[in-house]
Amino acid sequence: MRHRVLNLCFVCFLSMLILFNSSIAFSQEEVPRVLLVGDSWTGFMWAFRTFKEIFNETPGMEHLREIGSRTAIMGARAFEFYPEEYNYIQNVKEELAKYPTIDIVLMTLGGNDFLRGTPQTSRWNCDMLSNPAQEQYIINTIVNYMSGIIDEILAVRPDIRIALCGYTFAGRDRGGCSICDQQNAFVRFEQAKKALADSKPRVYYVHNLGLMQYHFGTSTPTNLPPNSVPYPGNYPSYSPFPGGDPCSLVHPNGLFDGDIHLSQAGYRILAQRCMSEFISQWLDYPKVYLINSISSNGNTMTFSVSFSEPVSNVDTTDFNAKDSLSSPLSILSVNNIQGNRIYNVVVDTTGAVGNVTLCVIDDDSIIDATSKPLGGPGTGSSEGNGDFCYNGVWEYHDFIRQPDHEIVAGMQYLHENLSAYYVLLGDQGAEGLSFNPDECDLNGGQISIDPIIISGNGMLDSLEFSLITECYNNSSIDFTANGGVSHQIAVNAYNQNMQRMITDVGGTDGIVYTIFYGLPQMLAGYMTLGNQESTMIPTVISIAAQAIDPSFNIHVNIITPIYYQLLPQYFGPDGDADGDGWTNKQEYEYFVHSDMSYEEKKQAYINSALNPDVYPGSDCEECHTSSTLGGIFKVGSDICLRVPDPVATNSSFNWSKLNGSLEGRGLNTHCRSLWIPNAQIEDTGIYICEYDNGQKTNTTYEFHVIVSDEVPISSVLTLILFVGTITLCSVLIIRKQYVR
Repeated sequence: MRHRVLNLCFVCFLSMLILFNSSIAFSQEEVPRVLLVGDSWTGFMWAFRTFKEIFNETPGMEHLREIGSRTAIMGARAFEFYPEEYNYIQNVKEELAKYPTIDIVLMTLGGNDFLRGTPQTSRWNCDMLSNPAQEQYIINTIVNYMSGIIDEILAVRPDIRIALCGYTFAGRDRGGCSICDQQNAFVRFEQAKKALADSKPRVYYVHNLGLMQYHFGTSTPTNLPPNSVPYPGNYPSYSPFPGGDPCSLVHPNGLFDGDIHLSQAGYRILAQRCMSEFISQWLDYPKVYLINSISSNGNTMTFSVSFSEPVSNVDTTDFNAKDSLSSPLSILSVNNIQGNRIYNVVVDTTGAVGNVTLCVIDDDSIIDATSKPLGGPGTGSSEGNGDFCYNGVWEYHDFIRQPDHEIVAGMQYLHENLSAYYVLLGDQGAEGLSFNPDECDLNGGQISIDPIIISGNGMLDSLEFSLITECYNNSSIDFTANGGVSHQIAVNAYNQNMQRMITDVGGTDGIVYTIFYGLPQMLAGYMTLGNQESTMIPTVISIAAQAIDPSFNIHVNIITPIYYQLLPQYFGPDGDADGDGWTNKQEYEYFVHSDMSYEEKKQAYINSALNPDVYPGSDCEECHTSSTLGGIFKVGSDICLRVPDPVATNSSFNWSKLNGSLEGRGLNTHCRSLWIPNAQIEDTGIYICEYDNGQKTNTTYEFHVIVSDEVPISSVLTLILFVGTITLCSVLIIRKQYVR
């Protein structure tokens, strides 16, 4: 199972190597309650946003959300959740700590261990039919791993309930023995998972063997229509176990890869099964969403406590307050503030030391309008059902798919939605790779494969894409009179490129556009940039994708530039979007500085590359003091170094500092005058400007500057001594750098 999924992941991501960050504070409008943990089965449900779709269609659950970007990992095996491997359990713990409203974990795990093996065992094979002890050892090893993962989760949060979601039968004959023998071995594995769930509190098994056969029918050797085989047994009897027909395969209509992975409709049926068995009931219990300190007055503190729905019987006995020394504090009052859903709790802080925290202690006295107790039946002290001690405002933002022309938004979605795979990429030699818009620079540089090293062109890919998006969104952009781009040119080209890219990567229902949303947008962006270094990336990815097992069904064409509208003359690094005579890269290098925030960089680039009146040197101001050719200056002085005449009309200027750097000083290093405000001792040195004096050859001029705490009367003599000493030490370096 994992080989094929990881092939897909690595081809899409490692091939790329060759080549919205907003969050909202607590709101009942979007509350995460379910955490998806495990392998490709939860991975696909996360990618399809299966539970979100079901929540939005279920009255009263429209505001609920699932989370899985870091914990639902294609191809994961149980032993990889441990520190000796990838330590994915840490991702789970961090998500539970980050989102205190999560109280349900849906887990699919163990299938890859069974079919591929673990560090202690080989994969299951037909030879083990004659050696039941060996099969049992494999099953026990996997179950022990899963048991440890469950224990870790419950140790973090005792209010968690775990739905251990079982697999369905396969759609492919793996050979070596009969289909009956193969699938009955999987039945025995699933029975062991059920026994594991039965042995642990707050863990429940969801039986799915035969579920896809029931809904989609069977194939090989018996071809039966839907609803022809037994439906898998429900909790608690689970009879029949299994459902379906173990001696037949799942009909291809229920699968997308002809093997073990379900179609989008199949995963929806699986999620609905989990909902109907357990999750809907669990979500129907009232829950605490927030405890937040809102005021402190003398010897009292007031906390706001928000519940998921209106509840009653809330009084002082339902709360427990402590200080930093765990000393108990008295609850003075509890007041209904908003519709029995938000209560204010006043705590006596007399003698309290350090921070004061408030907890809701569940004793089943708090109930909703239909008498369901807080967190479900069972008191918090023993089962953790309704206990809640998270003090503070938590934040959540949903993963929203933006329109396809919002390339950077797609890039951000790809980065956040698949963040769990960075550890796998690092394991493959691509450590440090990120598709984060404020870090990613993949195109235009040198590429090494072993180890994987990419040196881009020095321009963030997301900022290069931002020119395309800005032109796409702004209908007033038209620089065609200057030889530049227009809104309509950008719209026509990107729309054609995106539609062609969707076709090339398998269509809107294809696995790439569906699972790796954001990647097609980036690839269409590279094609629109149009320079050779950019168009190489999609082509290489598509060629590498041909190596994937055909049964995986991704249907990726080789991406050929001739079928795309390439616009390097407008959007490439050497293009000129606004027709002002300066290339996009020149404007980027002049106006975009490393000490800027990402948004500042974006605005600086767009404002210069899409405005003919803004170009390198256009922001040059006359010095606020008289100009000088150098000298001795007191700390805090404003210094204006100005190139002397003659200077050619339209000359360019390039300032540098000998054995130093002007980067980060915010100086206009492409202007005739170098303005150094509030000079400091570290500004001492030799400044050099290259320019054209009208003689058709580059000229260099040196400015010698001393910045001192005190300026002596004999400043001229001091300057002469300084210039003599520094020049003797640096003349060879200057000649080497500037003499042609």
